[in-house]
Amino acid sequence: MDIIDKKMLLELDVNCRVSFEELSRKLNITSNAVKKRFDKLMESGVIDEFSVAFKPAMTGAEYLIAEVCTDGTEDEEELIDQIGKNDMTVQVGLLVGGEGRSYMVHAEYIGPDGLMELGVFLRGLDGVKSVDMHTMVTDPGRKIELTKLHLRLLRHLLDDPRIMISELANRSGLTARRVRRLLSELIESRSFWFSVRWNLSAGESTEFYVRLEYDQGENTPEEIDEWFRSEYEMEYWYSYVSAIEPVLFVKFVTDHFRDAELITRNVTASRFAKSTRTLVCYPVRKFTRLGQIKLQEMLAETGLWP
Repeated sequence: MDIIDKKMLLELDVNCRVSFEELSRKLNITSNAVKKRFDKLMESGVIDEFSVAFKPAMTGAEYLIAEVCTDGTEDEEELIDQIGKNDMTVQVGLLVGGEGRSYMVHAEYIGPDGLMELGVFLRGLDGVKSVDMHTMVTDPGRKIELTKLHLRLLRHLLDDPRIMISELANRSGLTARRVRRLLSELIESRSFWFSVRWNLSAGESTEFYVRLEYDQGENTPEEIDEWFRSEYEMEYWYSYVSAIEPVLFVKFVTDHFRDAELITRNVTASRFAKSTRTLVCYPVRKFTRLGQIKLQEMLAETGLWP
């Protein structure tokens, strides 16, 4: 990937329905060049899928990252399967190195009971020695009331988030004009993710995190984010901000595994770092997001799903 591919992926993550023409204007390349890059990202597996899901305001959900440490006696794939069967699990990756084994788990939960249930579940798995959980600071979006027409569109958008308006009109029985209006309402409501799910480790790239404990009295997450963007325009993607400790999980993608050590050294030497630890994941397994499950349940209640 290059910087244009990265910008394209980030645009698709904001709105996976963005057209090639709009991407062409934003990236300052031709629509044909956009399509070629898009097709290459699809074929290489970097783009895993597109999805539609409720944002947290619609479900009351919180986002969480957990590091699950085991004694190393478990079967890796079986444990990942077990974790993935929990509806709260978003993705699981096996971390490289360390005593025993460690797994990085992304999850969503609803309320204190959901958090307790998730912690009990993870700690109760065979071979698990410890679980370190961090609820993340996230933009919850906005809660809206959905009409029956909105739900009719969402039924088909779940099958294909990038479905053409003409085909969406055909499947829903609505006019193309009404479909455009309803789609704009859904996208602009800030109540949904119309996003891309990617595998940034596809091909020869290495995806890793730096777990960064920072000096909260001297720096804000926004200032640190700005430093990363200026220092690592290509390698740095974004940071997850812990809501309970001055800790960031900083996501990088590099061409070579050795770059992880070099970047971590530079971050460790930065003015804001109190401690750092590199977390290198094998390609992660992704699971259906809680916001998508809740949307499916709402559609099922109205007889529109499956």
